[in-house]
Amino acid sequence: MAEKARLSWLVTLLKAAVSLGILGYIFAGVDFAALWARMDGGVALTALGALALLQLQAMGGALRWTLVLSAHETALAYGAAWRNVLLGLFFNQAMPSTIGGDAARVWNGYRLGLPLGLSTRSIVVDRVCSFLGLIALCAIGLPTLSEQATDPLVVHGLTTLVLGGLGCLLVLLSLRHMPRALATWKGAAPFVALSNSAWLALLSRRTAAPVLALLIAPHLIDITVVWLYARAIGSEATLVQMALVFPPAILVAAVPVSIAGWGLREGALVLGFGVVGLPADQAVAVSLLYGFSAVITGVIGGGLWAWRDPDGMAALWKGRARLDGATTAMPTDGATKAIGPDGAAKAIGPDGAAKAIGPDGAA
Repeated sequence: MAEKARLSWLVTLLKAAVSLGILGYIFAGVDFAALWARMDGGVALTALGALALLQLQAMGGALRWTLVLSAHETALAYGAAWRNVLLGLFFNQAMPSTIGGDAARVWNGYRLGLPLGLSTRSIVVDRVCSFLGLIALCAIGLPTLSEQATDPLVVHGLTTLVLGGLGCLLVLLSLRHMPRALATWKGAAPFVALSNSAWLALLSRRTAAPVLALLIAPHLIDITVVWLYARAIGSEATLVQMALVFPPAILVAAVPVSIAGWGLREGALVLGFGVVGLPADQAVAVSLLYGFSAVITGVIGGGLWAWRDPDGMAALWKGRARLDGATTAMPTDGATKAIGPDGAAKAIGPDGAAKAIGPDGAA
């Protein structure tokens, strides 16, 4: 156990070194005096709008997760889902550590009463949906960026990244068609279940349309935030240009070799701004402003989770605590299963009467 902890911290230190190394290299060529001169009252007002948009993005993420769960015949109170997303933002952005935001969300989902397997699959599927939207935006902009880029290495690198991400998604989605003999193998079964869960969310008649809309919407918010910051510092960047360069930057930042994408995002944006004819110092300023906004959003998220969640930060030291009314299973037989305050599952029939469900599943 101690060795795993040491290894986790070593990986974190290496990621920090990558982030600091890339940022140091980029900052060496930046005129910070000119950069600071761009930071005026207009930027401060834009920051307030950016924080509001990023909170709206978190609310959309919470809605998408509830839809994924709904496709699995499980309902989760929106407030609980929203706090779960805020908790993930806190660990991802404001508290770089060996505990990832998704791991914190899985734990919190289990604490809310979700089966551990469902909590894990639903959050991974939620991330897959977000990644699918990001890949789609990168693929749409790839031809235009390829025409404008003068360095073939940039084009080849971006193409490889997009095709690699798309390939991973296709592999995951194709696992549901794996031969039964292989699908039931212990090592493959969890991945097949994940593939089935992804298809449930994407094809469910009840949830497919809003889930598909929420694939793209959060990334459009990110693009808007970056464009607003670009305009606030006096850049002539257009919204279309930001739509071309920012999704690839986020895709690069998603490679898990740095702390919360710091360094990778800045480097990718410097390259992207160069491709569309914008100065590198503007790319650095915009990326830093976006990054700081994400950190503040994470801090706000952690505070709201600690304040509004029934257990708050104290839950970190507690075992699983089912929250009354937080989760409701919706089986296909029309009965509703709810988690009562005593932690016992109760079947609620058409007559409204609640009956305790025993260990054998009988009501």
